[in-house]
Amino acid sequence: MAYMHNRNTSVLAGVITGGIGAWLGFEQAAATGVNPFLGALIFGGAGFVIGMAGAFILKSLAQFLIFILLIAAIVYFARGPIEKMTGMDPVDSVLTVLENFGLPVNGDAPPTGG
Repeated sequence: MAYMHNRNTSVLAGVITGGIGAWLGFEQAAATGVNPFLGALIFGGAGFVIGMAGAFILKSLAQFLIFILLIAAIVYFARGPIEKMTGMDPVDSVLTVLENFGLPVNGDAPPTGG
């Protein structure tokens, strides 16, 4: 149960960063014509996960990898609205970064569904 140590700190960090992310997402979505509540939900969810990951980053590598997978899931499934708000495809951007690091990435990202 080592991963539960300081869970209150990580939840607090997640709530704070989630709130900041929700506010930023709301403002950005409103400025770009996307539903503001969808932008707040996407950025807030990502902020919550990132905030919790920051509190646990030195605790366990396996847990950190799970947080990375959660962020990847948020980015993949909310790809269309993220692309509208930021002007770039997040999945294609990650694949490009991985290729620049020299990691073998096969193929391109499938087209955006939204």
